[in-house]
Amino acid sequence: MGGKGMPAFSIDAVAREAGVTRATVYNQFESKHVLLAAIFDDIAQKGGLFELSQVFSEPDPEKALRRAVAIFAKFWGGHAQTMPKFTAFGQLDEEVATLMSERAERRRKLLAAIVARMTPVHSPADLVDVLYALTSAEFYRLLAVHGRSTKAIEELIWQAVADAVNRFTK
Repeated sequence: MGGKGMPAFSIDAVAREAGVTRATVYNQFESKHVLLAAIFDDIAQKGGLFELSQVFSEPDPEKALRRAVAIFAKFWGGHAQTMPKFTAFGQLDEEVATLMSERAERRRKLLAAIVARMTPVHSPADLVDVLYALTSAEFYRLLAVHGRSTKAIEELIWQAVADAVNRFTK
């Protein structure tokens, strides 16, 4: 499973790293899928993604979108080293890739819910796709150059998001 320079991700590898038996890890998590989901949940919780519930409850779509951009920028900035490693593991392990894709689709659903509150919107599905790209880890990483701070990157993303919304709502 592991490629050159990449350790394999397995229950055995986790058990070795934790200094426990495979049975201990299996009894706690039952499968690699459940273990990965627990790891991703922990990263999301510690990274502030729990704040997204505020976005769902915000009636003003512009404020909701602004808050979502801030939350995702903070998350991507705080996990600049971790997320590329999971992306690399996803290239090697279909289960990791599937879980990451499922998690990313949650962002798309959030953005679709915000866009649904905007009126009028020309091609709402296209706007959701553009917002999805602009709020991605990949887009964040592309802007994380020239010594930019997380706040500066957030502002650049927000400007692009606001421009996209303006284009699709005028």
